[in-house]
Amino acid sequence: MPTPMRRMSFLPFCGPFLAVLAVLYFGLKTFFGLGAPSFGDESGHILGGLAIVRGDILYRDYIDAHGPLIFALSWLVGLVTDFRHAYLMRLIPVVCTMASAVAVFLSPALKKPSVRCLATAAWLVAMGVQWTIQAFNMDSYWTIGGDLLAGAITLLVLPVLLGEEVGCWQARCGGACIALLPLTAYSFGPTAVLLGLVVIAVRRPAYWNGILQVLLGAGAALALSGLWMTVYGDLGGMIAYHFVANQFYYAPYIDVGLGTLFLSLVPSFRPDTTIQSLAVICFVIGSLLVLATSRHRLAALLLIGGVLMMQVRGAFGFQDGTFIMGALTLCVLMMMRVLQSYGRAAHCIALVFCALYVIGVRHAVSSPHGMTRQQLRQAGFHPIRENRDVGFVKAIQTHSRPDERILVIPYNPDVYIYAGRLSMKKYHEYLPWEADYAHHPWGGYERDLCHDLPQDLPPVIYFDDYHVWGRWAPADFMPCVLKVLAQDYQRDPVEKSVYIRRDRVDPAALKDAGPISSSQNRN
Repeated sequence: MPTPMRRMSFLPFCGPFLAVLAVLYFGLKTFFGLGAPSFGDESGHILGGLAIVRGDILYRDYIDAHGPLIFALSWLVGLVTDFRHAYLMRLIPVVCTMASAVAVFLSPALKKPSVRCLATAAWLVAMGVQWTIQAFNMDSYWTIGGDLLAGAITLLVLPVLLGEEVGCWQARCGGACIALLPLTAYSFGPTAVLLGLVVIAVRRPAYWNGILQVLLGAGAALALSGLWMTVYGDLGGMIAYHFVANQFYYAPYIDVGLGTLFLSLVPSFRPDTTIQSLAVICFVIGSLLVLATSRHRLAALLLIGGVLMMQVRGAFGFQDGTFIMGALTLCVLMMMRVLQSYGRAAHCIALVFCALYVIGVRHAVSSPHGMTRQQLRQAGFHPIRENRDVGFVKAIQTHSRPDERILVIPYNPDVYIYAGRLSMKKYHEYLPWEADYAHHPWGGYERDLCHDLPQDLPPVIYFDDYHVWGRWAPADFMPCVLKVLAQDYQRDPVEKSVYIRRDRVDPAALKDAGPISSSQNRN
């Protein structure tokens, strides 16, 4: 009798096929992300990386409120780029996020190759669809922090909770991710502690050897970071300007607390909260699944608390990016973990998950810019770069040499990049909380523009007289600067925000020079 033919199953090929499609989709999104509109925080990181390459010391010559890791990565890319190709800095989040996708694929929490592919596909599609909407494309700490959190969860913390064997290299990489989190932002420190406690709390065979491998990875990451800071940074300055200034002078200007945290966890599908609401749903699903499947309930609560601590600011904008990535990672891994013995169901859930994310995000607006997807497309492809065609750039470059530093206040780091100029040492911006810090400097780390500006007048100052966050006018927190502008600078007759030091101006142009006041700058 002839042998009956077996029906060929295409199910094992669906996972890899979806993973390939997801990689292509993510690649397309990241390409457009290279030319999406820029944002001030990102431009500050790019400028810092280029300044450090040219000899500045982080937290001494170039001072910023953010953690050192983003500047170390920007410096690394800055070794091979310049102001004209500043958009290449956006390769940093691309590479880090692809590394996180590899970590999802290689997670010990997943066993079957097809399920690994499904998890990677779902994770990459969700990241790709919100890539520019949520500003994950930018050279900034929230994406890097999210990638580190994803790496720690996938390679170490979640497998330990689920009783899976963690290899030496996975333990080392997970330990390195945990150790680097506080160097991304000191506010990520509590999450790093909670993730470390998860690993310590779950005892298993070869416990001490596993702890040793985690410590080796963490120690190597901290040693490398310490070496970089020794050469390119100032540790005391990092404490002063990243921790003290943020914790005691910036924090009073923002809403931080349990009230804002709980409000941010209430789903609301307005265009400006859609991304956060999807993240909250992912967080709830992932948390319930890990509590239901892990025998270590207390340790599971520590993990959940660690992810939740990333949202302590209660933000709905780009600042919640790290929480979004943590919630997404927890949800995708736990869903695929539970469904890995149910092939058809796993494929269906992965497809539904991707479809819901794609459909849901279509109604979201960009958190940094408040633009819809259509408006972002209409804005066109505009990579961050030196742009000599802009009017204020021509004025700045006319009155300053490429090796001279300028000052932009209160805050617009884009100007430095467009003009191809470094910032005045210690000041690439000046904001109300920094003026507060100037009155009470920590440990001798003084930073007072009223004191330093008269002693080192840059050839050009770009001054935009706007109210910071719509509340604080420059005249309220730095009247001394207005006095210096009136005494020592001449306003450009065409580019009203450009002020030229008087020794750089044609004497004939000074005859009609009038006094500079705050009201003039609103014209």
